[in-house]
Amino acid sequence: MSTQHQKWNELVKQKMAERNWNNADLAQTIGFKRTSSVITELFNIGKGSDDLKLKISKKLGISESWEKFEE
Repeated sequence: MSTQHQKWNELVKQKMAERNWNNADLAQTIGFKRTSSVITELFNIGKGSDDLKLKISKKLGISESWEKFEE
């Protein structure tokens, strides 16, 4: 997993903590079933499309693009 993805993950987790959300809450918010493993896979192995990351960024109010984080 790239350094930039790890930095983006940390920011997402910070925003989730501010809202008291867990992975299931975030999955449901972006249109997946609460039991979906999509968020866990995104955090643990970096599996996920750019569209998925964009949806998450928009929902959490993250203006920084994961592509802009320095390597």
